[in-house]
Amino acid sequence: MPQDNYLALVYALSKLIEEHLGRVILLEELATYSGYSLWHMQKIFKSVTGMSLGKYIRRRRLSSAVNLLRNSNRSIFDIALDFGFGSQSHFTYMFRKEYGITPYDFRQNNQSIDLDMKEPLHVIFCNSE
Repeated sequence: MPQDNYLALVYALSKLIEEHLGRVILLEELATYSGYSLWHMQKIFKSVTGMSLGKYIRRRRLSSAVNLLRNSNRSIFDIALDFGFGSQSHFTYMFRKEYGITPYDFRQNNQSIDLDMKEPLHVIFCNSE
């Protein structure tokens, strides 16, 4: 039964993260929400998902940014700030690290570029049931 509790925890964390992508999400805040220590919560998350909680949050922010780059005229700078990146250069660095292309180049050719964007974990879990 602990595995079911772990899946429920990851599901709940995923939903909470998705609701707050536009602000800084402190891992300590998530630990308090989860009822586990920071260390234990991160260990559970990684054991269930195979990735660190910080990496998951970063990927979700970048995926959401892709949608805005593709479907809005907002500036890259504003999108970077909307998703908690401290600067456009940091956003560009992380975007290129994740997708192999800059946000500017993606925006210029977004109809011909298919990025590997993952759904939020709570959506994946709902679809697998």
